[in-house]
Amino acid sequence: MTHSHPTEFEPSRASIIEHAQAVHSDLDAQLLAFSEEFRRVDLIYGAYGRRCGLSFSVYLIFDYICENDGTSQREICAYTLLPRQTVNNVINALISQGLLRLEGSRHDKRVKRIHLTDAGERYRQQVVTPVREAELQAMAALEPNERRAMIIYVDKFMNALERRIDGIES
Repeated sequence: MTHSHPTEFEPSRASIIEHAQAVHSDLDAQLLAFSEEFRRVDLIYGAYGRRCGLSFSVYLIFDYICENDGTSQREICAYTLLPRQTVNNVINALISQGLLRLEGSRHDKRVKRIHLTDAGERYRQQVVTPVREAELQAMAALEPNERRAMIIYVDKFMNALERRIDGIES
């Protein structure tokens, strides 16, 4: 999708990225630029979900179920960090739409496993599969060394951030 004007996904302060790149010693500006780029991820997926008639939480949950057939509500909560009630409401709504079905766990009958129905699989092909294809195309737009570097640097930053935040006394 090509636009001659900024896309709806660009942060309102897009110039901060150029500023951060120009001012290499300004850690605050660089951190803000990095955070804005991560925030764009939520904006991009949220905007797509809305175009499909889904809230961000519904899209996030449905996407997770598509990638993790037989998951449980507890696993969805742990992955998405959404409240149990939100996940439960979304699951029930998707069941009532005929997209999901529940099945008792073989190991613990108290745990219900969540599966796509045939209608859910068709919906997956309409909604989730095009996003996966777009993600793969976007990744392919980077050179192999750029992809590796991106993963390495983000991982290095996240590990450092986690260590420092874990070290903060509350």
